[in-house]
Amino acid sequence: MHVQHYRYGIPFQKYYFDHTTHPRWWDTLLPTAYMDCYSAEKPRWFCTEYRHTLLTDLNPDEAAIFQNFPKDTRNQIRRCEQEQHFNLNLATPLAQFIPLYNAFAQARGLSLFSEQDASNIGRDNYRILSVDHAGKAIICHFYLISAATGVTNLLISCSAQDYNQDADMRRAMGFANRCLHWQGMRYFKTAGFHTYDWGGYVEHTADPSMQGINRFKRTFNGTLTPIYNYYSLSYAFIEKLRHKLR
Repeated sequence: MHVQHYRYGIPFQKYYFDHTTHPRWWDTLLPTAYMDCYSAEKPRWFCTEYRHTLLTDLNPDEAAIFQNFPKDTRNQIRRCEQEQHFNLNLATPLAQFIPLYNAFAQARGLSLFSEQDASNIGRDNYRILSVDHAGKAIICHFYLISAATGVTNLLISCSAQDYNQDADMRRAMGFANRCLHWQGMRYFKTAGFHTYDWGGYVEHTADPSMQGINRFKRTFNGTLTPIYNYYSLSYAFIEKLRHKLR
């Protein structure tokens, strides 16, 4: 998956889920990044950022994938499907995602998301799935997708802030979030994808929020896997400068 955008008039190139150990000479000079790669073989003249993620293998049949989830996870998914409080939307428009995510991000001090951000990614490189209630999305999953490599990556997960004081609704939304992940796996498996990447797993974190996210992701029994970001020297320098100027 290839994403290109311009910053300060300079073209930034990002390649997701795959990389070459022999990049073109101009890629070593321009701000170029190979993101979320599963191979530890570093391209020449690039620097490395090492992280982890959880992967769910979509190659087995649906019954085997579902059975691999812990019992509690399976029960919560079934309960969500039986109670039918929510509707599944496999083609959620960007116009519904952006306000939902930005309200979520503001409450947590995260960066906002704009139409330009989506345009930079490219319409063919993402899918948005949601759980809808009362005619609007209340949980959204924003995925990066690469048909060429068969990988889908959970870039963003967010939920509505309207029900924070409603314990019953928050509990039901927790079940619905698990159900949305499962239905997302089914959707991408049917579309020919073989890897469901949970979008990162932060080992040894002391941040309570990240610990909670880790616990949730572990409830699907994904495989802990090292991943690598490879940056050209110019990309690494510009990113370091950008973070200092924040």
